[in-house]
Amino acid sequence: MLGSSRLCFVGLLVVALAGAAEATNGLKLTAYGPRSAGRGGVDYAYADDAIGPATNPAGMAFVYGNRFDQNWAVVIPKVSWTNQAGETFRNKAGVFIPLPAFSFGTFVDPSKDWEIAPIFDLGSWGLEDEGPEEATPDAKVKGPPADADEESDLAELTDAELYGGRLRIGFGVFPLAGAKIKIANMRTAENDGNPIISRPVNYETNVLSLIFAPSVAYRFNKHFSAGITFQVRYTQFELDGVIAQPLSTLSPAFRTVTSIFSEEGQILTVADIDDGSTNTENNNGQWGVSFRIGVQFRSRYFSAGLIYQDRTYSTDIFGRASVDATDQIMAILANSGLPLSAISALGVNPALGFASEYDVRIQDFEFPRMFGLGFAFNPHERFSIGFDYTFILWEEVMRVFKSRLSNGSNPNLDVITSPTLNVRIPLGFRNQHVIAVGLSALALRGDDIVEGVPSYELVLRAGWNYAKNPTPGKTTLPQQPTIGEHHATTGFTFHWGPLVELSFAFDYTLPTSLSTGQHEGNFTLSNSKQRMSIMFFHFGLGVNF
Repeated sequence: MLGSSRLCFVGLLVVALAGAAEATNGLKLTAYGPRSAGRGGVDYAYADDAIGPATNPAGMAFVYGNRFDQNWAVVIPKVSWTNQAGETFRNKAGVFIPLPAFSFGTFVDPSKDWEIAPIFDLGSWGLEDEGPEEATPDAKVKGPPADADEESDLAELTDAELYGGRLRIGFGVFPLAGAKIKIANMRTAENDGNPIISRPVNYETNVLSLIFAPSVAYRFNKHFSAGITFQVRYTQFELDGVIAQPLSTLSPAFRTVTSIFSEEGQILTVADIDDGSTNTENNNGQWGVSFRIGVQFRSRYFSAGLIYQDRTYSTDIFGRASVDATDQIMAILANSGLPLSAISALGVNPALGFASEYDVRIQDFEFPRMFGLGFAFNPHERFSIGFDYTFILWEEVMRVFKSRLSNGSNPNLDVITSPTLNVRIPLGFRNQHVIAVGLSALALRGDDIVEGVPSYELVLRAGWNYAKNPTPGKTTLPQQPTIGEHHATTGFTFHWGPLVELSFAFDYTLPTSLSTGQHEGNFTLSNSKQRMSIMFFHFGLGVNF
């Protein structure tokens, strides 16, 4: 067994390789892996790789034998925020090669021996004395040759001859959600010709939520299977920017002074929530659990899949937060005509300034329930078209961002507010409908190595994904561009013999914009516009063994 230090190292390596997955459908990724990404995220009715634990686990039972897939994604977002002070773009400083996201999935058929050696027998794959094994568009099966397009041909084969044993045991590590965006040196809107916050402010989000996904699938017969994925969730979190809170946050004395000049009913601070992945007591991040269940029906010409994803149940996130109220306190004094020394009578020591370090506890940061339904039609063995529908219940978990600040380092802020401060930022996500359509076509096929096993195949894909923006303009944040709606995708898989596959997909979130109007969460963000687009480059390696 590995020692605890090695286990820690392996865990850190997985997190480091996972990088940051950019949000597309709300905080959810459009697709997992280049196969799904190439066809617009369509996956519920397909069974073609080891990404099943992240999509529909029932599909694992319809992939012959054992399988391993690893995937990388390079993400290039374009994000900007425009207000009265001008347009501010995503910070690109120091970015040459964007950090890639990494994930992998694998499953085994307990009734089948592992065949590792043929993988290294490049070109012939150890098939000189073996029977046929076929790769059709987006489905790996054993049995009939590629030109066997009659239903009667398949009817003569048992489900074991088509797909192997009935049980699959799988595991995967996948990014559940995430975003890494920094709007650098943004100036706030002006009030009577003066910036409300005098200095430029960085608005930054760095959220990564991974799932560790043991799974199991069982095929009841040639046409039906069911599967379940047990999910263990790990999350790290960072949030920077101007935070606006109601005047009721202030102590009574300061509330009276502030009401002289504030028409918006909010008090402002510049906040930096760091180390959200580190618990100050036992040095671990946020952990949670959930599950996904799925069923799948498959036949020669038609397949269907159904999934249910439960919401997550997680611990709170612990970390540290820097809070600086200097600009707001100075504005209070300037607008009330009081000198800095005047607040000494309220128990404040001006020499200590108005910045503080706090322990922070982020509460109820969860991922929502989802329902998904998919269909795939195979009118010809070289062609398939698929449709997926997903309903995401964001309203259950993304109404308000909640955190609690305590153990501050500056007694001035304890006097101005209180030793413990509950921060509430309205989010108001709406439930989301996601519709995806994807095409797959077997474009090229090489000569047979043995009968029914071509030396290579090239499968082309294209897709479209539409997801109505779940974020209201009145609560959107500069560092939270979760407003993408239209996604155009394309990709391919190159089957190198029957065992090794190389895949690529390009996923483009088309440019979209959102106007804030009168902002509900932070009056300095009112009458602004957010713009975004994202390019994803997915790379994958799949191996049958």
